[in-house]
Amino acid sequence: MRSIYIRAAVLTAIALAMFGAWMHWSVLDPHNVGWLLSGEDRGQGPIGMVAYLRAGGPWPSLHEPLLMAPEGLSLLFSDSIPLLGLLLKPLGVSGDLQFVGLWYLLCVVLQVWFAWRLVRPYAPDDLAALVGTVLLAAMPALFNRYGHPSLCAQWLVLWALWVFVDEDRARRPAQWMAVLGIAAMVHTYLLLMVAAFWGSAMLCALWAGPARARVLAGAAAVVVFVAAILWWHGAFAGRYASTGTYGAFPLALDAWWNPANPGYTALIPSSPEDHGRGFEGLQYLGAGLLALVVVALGSWLARRGEDGGKGSPSSLARLRWLLPAFAVVAIAAIGPQPMWRGAPIFTIHLPQGLTDALDPIRAGGRLAWPPTYTLAFAAIVMAMRLRRATVVLAAALALQVVDLAPMLAAVHATSAKATDRSVYHRTTDPRWSALTAGASSVEFEPATPFVDLQTMQEISWRAVTACRPVRFTYAARESIAVRARLDADSAAFQGGRLDPTRLYVLLDGKAPAALAGRVQRLDGVAIIAPTASAPQTVCR
Repeated sequence: MRSIYIRAAVLTAIALAMFGAWMHWSVLDPHNVGWLLSGEDRGQGPIGMVAYLRAGGPWPSLHEPLLMAPEGLSLLFSDSIPLLGLLLKPLGVSGDLQFVGLWYLLCVVLQVWFAWRLVRPYAPDDLAALVGTVLLAAMPALFNRYGHPSLCAQWLVLWALWVFVDEDRARRPAQWMAVLGIAAMVHTYLLLMVAAFWGSAMLCALWAGPARARVLAGAAAVVVFVAAILWWHGAFAGRYASTGTYGAFPLALDAWWNPANPGYTALIPSSPEDHGRGFEGLQYLGAGLLALVVVALGSWLARRGEDGGKGSPSSLARLRWLLPAFAVVAIAAIGPQPMWRGAPIFTIHLPQGLTDALDPIRAGGRLAWPPTYTLAFAAIVMAMRLRRATVVLAAALALQVVDLAPMLAAVHATSAKATDRSVYHRTTDPRWSALTAGASSVEFEPATPFVDLQTMQEISWRAVTACRPVRFTYAARESIAVRARLDADSAAFQGGRLDPTRLYVLLDGKAPAALAGRVQRLDGVAIIAPTASAPQTVCR
């Protein structure tokens, strides 16, 4: 029993050390909000969460009416982590707090926990298991994902791999319902990644054993369960507009050994960064894991056919059943323009209809996390069969730390702004609060997040905390009906037709000639203030 507590303490210490190297501790304070409202993607989720906690429907509804009003938005499409909303709503949590920092910490703790569960059965001793745990948990793909808090839940990939590697666990529908269900409550991309493991487990069970009817019945139950969760999110409520950007955020063919961000690594050179490969497509393993892959490959070649227990080539044979799913993942992630050393090799021009159909996975580069984590796991397990396993693993970890130190420093610096506890940095004038609270709603023109997202976020935060609707927000998915309404709003604005109770925020500073005389500036932001009083809105 004492050893259990010691292991728990050491794993906790590892998780805290990882978190401290990745994030500034100030992000953990729920009252500390301003560091998120800086014009980055991670600011959208907290705004959606506040809108839900302030005005969302009765629990367990996952819809909020304030953002993208009057239609509202599902928490799933506001990157607000529906799982957190579902837990916080019944507690009556205040609607002006942020939980991103605590979510980051939870993700690191669970990442370490599932990494330990994966590698411990193969390790010769606890020390080797702990070193292997750090190597598997501290993946560059996790550290790089700070911009999308929901996608920091890469412990779901490790959880799915943990279920898959054990034949008995993989045959239990309840195991898959748990990991798939939680993935569906966090992010759809993670659901797809977990589904790759589940589909592989079903293929293996159908091919290799009896009771196929039971396997099919269990699979059907899992599908119905996940479909019900997606229906709950409103994923089937209507048609969604395509951005036409599938293939813009790909996985490069050299992604495992190309950091794609100059300045992120100390030991491995990088090709020039671009947004697609440098963020969405980053699958870099790090110098330590790359060296371990080479060692593991040499060990595998030397011991093929050997049945030496856990960690031998034969004990990892089950991973071969992942190859069909990973091939599909790779095709989707690489996209129509394969990249090598930062340059396209060739381009396949897809029909527009196919591009639109693939729009839900337009950030395809991130889909390759399952193969990346599986490769790292296999290399660590194979290294644990070596005579000096702990020494080899420790050397790999030392290389990894040296190589990734610049990356950790760069990412940590992005959270250092949390030391400034001011909420607003772009819209500091005290008149903003009364102006926003006194409007019936806020309309941003043009209805696009790519002009001045920081201004959008700060004003949206003011609006939802005052329970005022915002007619446009930066959403993961935008329905065709909502886009039609937004176009109608813009047409009315360009035609000089205003709602006298509405606050208009002109993100590009432009107004039609008929309205030019009514434009004011507050903190340099062009606005048209309401001229009539608005009815009071009472948050539920």
